[in-house]
Amino acid sequence: MTALDPVHEELFLGIAHALFMNRLHVLRLTEVVRLGIRPDAVDGNMQVPEAVDEELIQQSLAYVQKCFPSDFGKKLEAAKARWIRLA
Repeated sequence: MTALDPVHEELFLGIAHALFMNRLHVLRLTEVVRLGIRPDAVDGNMQVPEAVDEELIQQSLAYVQKCFPSDFGKKLEAAKARWIRLA
């Protein structure tokens, strides 16, 4: 893959991040329904169990990697830690 203009690289990373967050959100909602998770009495949030959430994050990352050429993998790998922190 030829070197990308930094502006285009940021654009593609932004699209990849949006795909990751969208996929993660859909997977979490699916698990909330499947597991019958009810809103927390204190804050009203519905949280999936931590072990399940880690698996959902990995599935979302794999989804994004499938959506982009393998040559872009190193850039996605570099952004992964930041995405997980924000998720």
